[in-house]
Amino acid sequence: MTGWRGPGGRPAGPPVVAAVVLVALVVGGLVALARGDGGVGGLLGGGASGSRGGNDRGGDGGGREAAPVRFVVSPRDRATRVGLDARARVAVEAGRLRAVRVTGGGRRLAGTLAEDGRTWVSSGPLAPATRYRVVADAVDDAGTPTRRRTSFTTLRPRAELRAAVMPLDGETVGVGLPIGVWFNEPVTDRAAVERRLQVTSSKPVTGAWHWFTDTEAHYRPKAYWPAGSRVTLRARLAGANAGQGVWGVADRTVRWRIGARRVSVVDVRTHRMRVVEGGRTLRVLPVSTGRAQYPTTNGIHFVLEKTPVKLMDSSTVGIPRNGPGGYYQRVAWSVRISNSGEFVHAAPWSTGSQGRANVSHGCVNLSTANAAWFYSLTRRGDVVEVRGSPKPPGDSFGVADWNMSWRRWLAGSALAR
Repeated sequence: MTGWRGPGGRPAGPPVVAAVVLVALVVGGLVALARGDGGVGGLLGGGASGSRGGNDRGGDGGGREAAPVRFVVSPRDRATRVGLDARARVAVEAGRLRAVRVTGGGRRLAGTLAEDGRTWVSSGPLAPATRYRVVADAVDDAGTPTRRRTSFTTLRPRAELRAAVMPLDGETVGVGLPIGVWFNEPVTDRAAVERRLQVTSSKPVTGAWHWFTDTEAHYRPKAYWPAGSRVTLRARLAGANAGQGVWGVADRTVRWRIGARRVSVVDVRTHRMRVVEGGRTLRVLPVSTGRAQYPTTNGIHFVLEKTPVKLMDSSTVGIPRNGPGGYYQRVAWSVRISNSGEFVHAAPWSTGSQGRANVSHGCVNLSTANAAWFYSLTRRGDVVEVRGSPKPPGDSFGVADWNMSWRRWLAGSALAR
């Protein structure tokens, strides 16, 4: 077959075909350049081919995958005998936490997620002998979700620490009543427990704790409580390690009010008791205090309790009932001012000596009428100060607290001051 010939007999086919091919190549190259896919060289296979559909990250022509989320969880998975003061913590390296759930004993453990989404830390105490399950949800930087599950179990205490508190919740007390805490188990690590005993007052005071024994601690201000103040004790014992396998398992909050400032001053030499409230003398009463053989304890006392009728037994203070000076009788309008057997009470048998001589076994004797008046006025924590007696204050409850110097009181705290 022969091609078409043009004028002069010369073959015309090949030049036409070449021109068409050239035009096609030029047009194709322009289109390719417009698309950015390598131009003519790309078409002919002579240049680097571009990436179709990938992310352009520095011209490398390939997409980068997000770094995988790495969880760091404590306590470690399947940990046992975890302390009740431990904090559950979840952290991630790369990515962000979306949610953390820690449950045990049918309850969810409270916690806080950091603003940057990198860490979560529990804020509540752990329960004893409880298995906790941790479920942490996170996403990587590309938004892909992932989850981590772990568990741990807390220890079983040898004994659980609990506390009885004075005063009672909602009570109104006198300005001299210290806060008393009595523990059911000896506290070996006093500092750890003392840090958990937080006292606040609506009228600020300088105060401190003092340990009398491993099971008894008192708190008092440097001076008497301000009248009218509202005081709160928060005993945050849950999770407290008291030492020797003893752990606190429950918190307790007690709130009370301080009443009027009432201070009664008993002068054993003049045989008078001056009752003062808010700086104003209400009455001056004739009294009879302890005889030479049984002197009334000198110093500051605070009222512990009051009873309309009290059965008094001399054998409880070392005097045989049937011996010289013994007694066993019911006494009206009895206000206890120490734990060593001292009261302010009605003593109709000594009215002839009241105001003139000291004939009691250590109590402060009043007439029945005066005792009834004093009883009706008095509340727990009111101050009764005895002056002029030869018997020094001892360690008896009701006497020890306010007769101790502030320096000595501070020395009884487990925390450095």
